[in-house]
Amino acid sequence: MRFLQPCAHGRGDGEEPEWPPSPLRVFQALVAAAAARWNERTRLEYAVPALEWLAKQPAPTVIASQGVPSGVKYRLYVPDNVADKVAKAWSGGNTSASIADSRTEKDVRPTHLIGKSDELPAVNYLYPIGDTDSEFATHKETLVTAARSVTHLGWGVDMVAGDARVLSEEEAANLTGERWRPAAGASTTQLRAPRAGTLNALAQKHEAFLNRLSADGFKPVPPLTVFDTVGYRRDTEPAAREWVAFRITSVDPDAPNPSFDTPAKCRDVAAWVRHATGEVCRNWPFPDFASFVHGHTESGSQTKGERADERFMYLPLPSIERRGDRGEHVGAIRRVLVAAPPGFGERIEWIRRRLPGQELVWDNRAQGLLNALPDSDWVLRRYTENAQTWSTVTPVIWPGHDDHNPEKAARLLRKAFVDAGFARAVVDAITELDWRPVGFRAGAELASRYALPDRLNGRRYHVRVRFAHPVRGPLAVGAGRYRGLGVFAAE
Repeated sequence: MRFLQPCAHGRGDGEEPEWPPSPLRVFQALVAAAAARWNERTRLEYAVPALEWLAKQPAPTVIASQGVPSGVKYRLYVPDNVADKVAKAWSGGNTSASIADSRTEKDVRPTHLIGKSDELPAVNYLYPIGDTDSEFATHKETLVTAARSVTHLGWGVDMVAGDARVLSEEEAANLTGERWRPAAGASTTQLRAPRAGTLNALAQKHEAFLNRLSADGFKPVPPLTVFDTVGYRRDTEPAAREWVAFRITSVDPDAPNPSFDTPAKCRDVAAWVRHATGEVCRNWPFPDFASFVHGHTESGSQTKGERADERFMYLPLPSIERRGDRGEHVGAIRRVLVAAPPGFGERIEWIRRRLPGQELVWDNRAQGLLNALPDSDWVLRRYTENAQTWSTVTPVIWPGHDDHNPEKAARLLRKAFVDAGFARAVVDAITELDWRPVGFRAGAELASRYALPDRLNGRRYHVRVRFAHPVRGPLAVGAGRYRGLGVFAAE
């Protein structure tokens, strides 16, 4: 679908701009185009077998020009459908009545499409076809004709030129644009997609629209409910980690909740949480207790190899305090977060049910209690939201020696992001990367003042990074990322 103008107005759930256009939106456009192409505006018949076949296919890979939602809305005033009332007023002699007096405000926030200067922006939907797929061969001509009959995708102003054809794997790989693939996890963009029964539901909705007015009055047209919701993620977007967060409260209900100095106690709070997690996981139903909970093998040696990153991260969260006109300030530790790699949500659920009420113990004394923290907590959201720009609240420990060479330091820092699970494409696309001993946030101490976990030694810096696309937290990198060092908060 090639857009004839550099903007799109389609909206998804919550009236938010939708980009790329969902597979369901394209399917609906194909249905409408087929009805017009074969002049079946009341009841669709000719293209039904082909469209039903398409609806049953797995969600496609989407390759789209970059879309940037407008940061500023503009307002339209749409006349209400009151012409009958105005005409009645006119017939009664009230010539001052006007349709313009009855208008509804409509705020518009388009998506601006960015593509090559020598071609129009486009979005492609790739469905894999087997070499021996005889059913597709039966429907190919119908689908191609319907696609070439599509003229709009979104609002009436969103004019497009549609097309369909069979590509080889090599030709598909050469298509330009951002690649969106179906993916699981909380960090995905949710898009609607057709499924078996969607075409029939669309036909029923259309019939209800045609018969909305009758002798019995007006019957509202019910919304479409027969579709799937599929998570999509760009190739340049990392999958977000699974996590659970807790507030540290006092053991004595009459005493104030404790707080811990971030530079001096960050590593200790992480160690206390790891110990508490180990205690509640003694009947761990999964096969990797030692490596996942403690980060070492049953014999005590460090976990290495491809599965070395399959372990919990224990991240104390320094408070981010608002201080009036002085902006935000990094404070003491009152919250903690335990994170796991993408796809290990069942392990997070295991400790989510068991860690609340557990004591954080040091030197045989309880330092505090863990209590569940709601996801809506303002400070927690600064660590877990979706943002392009992030900066550290605890310094990053370099994964090697930079020999005071800025170029080598930059390579080491990018390596730290790759080691933390970011795809190389995401790291290569970083637009800004800066580091220094002094914090980028008020309240952050010199990097050298943060106590290091045992057996960790290396240069450490505060870091500020801007990604090409928003990245969802929690975000921690560097050699100390499992024990509270190298933690970022969103700016």
